[in-house]
Amino acid sequence: MQLAILLVLILIAVLIAPWLIGVAIAAAAVYGVYLVAAAALAGVAFVVAVIWVLFTEKGRQEKPEEIHGERKACKYCQVEMAVSATHCKNCGQAST
Repeated sequence: MQLAILLVLILIAVLIAPWLIGVAIAAAAVYGVYLVAAAALAGVAFVVAVIWVLFTEKGRQEKPEEIHGERKACKYCQVEMAVSATHCKNCGQAST
C-alpha cells in the first residue's frame, strides 16, 4: 500500500514537472544557484530516505515467539503454540 502511494506521488510529480522546472529556474534567478541546488539535493535525499525506509521495513517483521516446553497446534489454523496458551496469536480463537 505504501509503495502504491509513493508511485502515485511520483506520477503526480512527473505530470507537473514542467511547472516545477519553471519554479526552479525562477528560484535560481531570485535566490541564486547554490540555494536551489541545495534544495534539490535535500529533496533527492528525502526521496531516497523514504524509499530506503519502505524497503528495509520488510526485514523488521515480528519474530515468532520462542516456545519452551510442550507445544500444541491450534485446531483452526494449525499454528504451533504453548500448551498453556488460552488464545491463538495467529487467528485469535480460544484454544481448548
